[in-house]
Amino acid sequence: MKHQEKIVPIILAAGRSKRLPFPKALAEFAGKTALAIAVENCEGLEAPLVVLGCHAKRVRPAVPAEARAILNRDWRKGQLTSLQCALRHVLPKWSFLIYPVDQPLLQKATIQKLVRAFRTRKSTQQVVMPRHKQTDGHPVIISSGVRKEFFQAETAREVVYRRPERIRTIEVDTPAVYEDFNSSETYRLCLRKYLAREER
Repeated sequence: MKHQEKIVPIILAAGRSKRLPFPKALAEFAGKTALAIAVENCEGLEAPLVVLGCHAKRVRPAVPAEARAILNRDWRKGQLTSLQCALRHVLPKWSFLIYPVDQPLLQKATIQKLVRAFRTRKSTQQVVMPRHKQTDGHPVIISSGVRKEFFQAETAREVVYRRPERIRTIEVDTPAVYEDFNSSETYRLCLRKYLAREER
């Protein structure tokens, strides 16, 4: 079945980044910020919504023109509040893609593969997620039919995995779907991998 509903990327960038000397969204990778990489990877979808929080004043000027910044004043209550905040700006019939800003090794081809899988899913499949070597990752694309559940749950993960039969898992050939950074050490590791890939 071919599904044509619009897909809005929701880029989560509201957290504190407490183990880094800078906001995750502003982490640099060969002259690009993690945020710029995420927005570029979503080319071809609807305009991304970038959810800001803790470092909003620092990050807002770096939000690319093709994206829209949204402020989550409840960011201290956890990531689900950022998703809820963004969903209030997404039309009810539109689907959405959940994209953590701290996954700079993701590439456009992976997002496009997920979108194709979402477009051709069975009508009973409402969640499409990537998997690499038995490990699930991000981004995850969610059908509009699941939207209300995110306002009645304690975590996004709870909603995503609530009904395994509605999940379509797509095998990908890269660990980038779960490689993130939350400290100076893991940032340097991601940076080395990013630079090595760029040099090929």
